[in-house]
Amino acid sequence: MITAPRFEGFDFGLLDRDDFLEDSVREELVAPLLSALGYSASPPHRIIRSMHLQHPYVFIGSVKKPINIIPDYVLQRDGENAWVLDAKGPNEVIDSGKNVEQAYSYAIHRDVCVPFYALCNGRRLTVFHVSQWPAIFNEELQSIERYWRFLLDLLGTEAAWPEGHRAGFLPDLGLALRKAGLDRDENGKKYFQIFESVPAHFISKVEDDLYSVSARYRQEVAKGQFTLSMLTFDFDFKVYEEQFLPSLPDSIREHVRSALTRQPYAMIFEESEVPLLLVVAWPGDAIRKNENESYCPFIVEEFHPMG
Repeated sequence: MITAPRFEGFDFGLLDRDDFLEDSVREELVAPLLSALGYSASPPHRIIRSMHLQHPYVFIGSVKKPINIIPDYVLQRDGENAWVLDAKGPNEVIDSGKNVEQAYSYAIHRDVCVPFYALCNGRRLTVFHVSQWPAIFNEELQSIERYWRFLLDLLGTEAAWPEGHRAGFLPDLGLALRKAGLDRDENGKKYFQIFESVPAHFISKVEDDLYSVSARYRQEVAKGQFTLSMLTFDFDFKVYEEQFLPSLPDSIREHVRSALTRQPYAMIFEESEVPLLLVVAWPGDAIRKNENESYCPFIVEEFHPMG
């Protein structure tokens, strides 16, 4: 097994000095960490520094977000992009906020496209998965030996490739917007969302005053270019009775009402019956998890029929 970096001779007290900045973190701490994980400047397990992005933006749903800063490191295993790492100064926040949002944007960028993104400020190493929340690893760098086996299995060159997602997996749009900081403006106010022609593939009654609709959603992001994502919409009984049910075609309305009064309190629509809806909603705060991913439902204010 590749041994953990011991950072021998490094005084972690230097991180408290005003002149110990991001470049020092890269040279003194990140470089030996990546070397210990098995990466170098040479193939097949390469460190690519300040990778040039051919397309200086990323699409999340129909939102186009510019990429203003390129990642410090793109790590390749066997010639393929595996994960990205951004180095920050010792006083930078690396578990939330703009730094994490920017790193997420690198990870999902079409020129990079990796499942993991990490940040290191010399004090801690934080690792995220693009489809999960919160961080899957967040520990002090000084104690890295205690977690080395886990890191090797996750990020090392000798680890098996991540299993990734099941066939047909689609990213959750609510979580993607939240991770990239595109669910709110600079003052923290959330953006009002209007979704047209949403195919309501699945409806469930989660609890007495909570209903949920899931949909595979196709959006045109540029002329002739489309993205596919998953949408989840949560709403209460009042919206269910006054907005959702009246928006359904007469032919299926009572069928839905009946299905949600008994086990399993859910209904998958036949392809020929999937209703198309206009949905007015706000980004939600709750992040839920299942065995495959984390997701962030939108909170519905209105449903309207389409077509």
